[in-house]
Amino acid sequence: MRASWIVQATMNEPLDLLVAFVSHYLEMGADLIDLSLDQPHPDAEALFAGHPKIRMTQCDGTYWARVSPKGRPMGLPARQMMNSREVYKALQHDWMLMCDADEYVRMGQDLGTFLASVPEAVDYVRIRVAEKVLPPDMVPQTIFDGAFRLPRLKGIAYAAEIYGPVIAPMLERVVAGHGVGKSLVRRGRDFPLNVHGPMAHPPRPGDLTPPPEPVGAGVPEAYLAHYDSLTPLHYLLKLLGKFVQRRAMEKVGLKAGRRHPSRELQIALAAKACRDPNPIAKTEILHRLTQGSQTALQKAGLLVDLDLAPDQIARKHFPQLHLDFSPEAFDRALRIKHAATLEAMGIA
Repeated sequence: MRASWIVQATMNEPLDLLVAFVSHYLEMGADLIDLSLDQPHPDAEALFAGHPKIRMTQCDGTYWARVSPKGRPMGLPARQMMNSREVYKALQHDWMLMCDADEYVRMGQDLGTFLASVPEAVDYVRIRVAEKVLPPDMVPQTIFDGAFRLPRLKGIAYAAEIYGPVIAPMLERVVAGHGVGKSLVRRGRDFPLNVHGPMAHPPRPGDLTPPPEPVGAGVPEAYLAHYDSLTPLHYLLKLLGKFVQRRAMEKVGLKAGRRHPSRELQIALAAKACRDPNPIAKTEILHRLTQGSQTALQKAGLLVDLDLAPDQIARKHFPQLHLDFSPEAFDRALRIKHAATLEAMGIA
């Protein structure tokens, strides 16, 4: 017996990375890959048009006029959340996975078979995260090369035992990105969704009892491989994008949501690094292990090899394309795509 499942993601990525994402989930057996295109993407639309397992929605002005009374949200997390909620409302399959373009599920079994075994009382299942890092001496040949570290929510003192006191506050959860993971949500449950999964409804005035919490479960032998830093430039641009977005929102009188304190420190580091002759090096240290941090992670059981090869899977599913997953090619695409951000922050 097998449950049906789809992947839902908001996308604004270079074509090669989008192809890798789609190919990975096709290989996993997704029944549908639903892509909310955050910006027009003619190459992706032409490539995937007519594919029986890929559905694309152009999130243009017409879309946002229908979905959001206030129009297109300025913050990407808000757009992701609203896109996922819109797809979930019309979900025809049994489960929906919400994730980003740099997140790849690694399962030890068929996902549909596992989902069919989940008790009906469970509203969602959460997949734990594992974040890509580069070992001390590795020279990556592709953007997917590296090992993966696992989060531990034990505070700055614990992180300092691994990384030392200087960068520990920026790696409080041991990982640089989120330590929560992402969720597959069962169809037909009455809970609002955020980017990590379902949550309880806010209490209504006068309620004497708190609203019910969604019932969750874990997924054994599964990881969400998070490529938070596909390249050092990718990571720097990710942080600067959050900084620029916040500044733009503040200029028009909007209040940007605060992120986890560790992420806030990373964003501040990136903004300050722009005044340095080599800004990439200033943030690269958060995903490049030293010999000491690698040894500490290994001893704590927090460093794993997930044996993923998204580049090979992409070439299998789209052999007609000339795909280049080298760090150099990816960075060239990033510099073109994010030229305005680089210029605004004074980075050559």
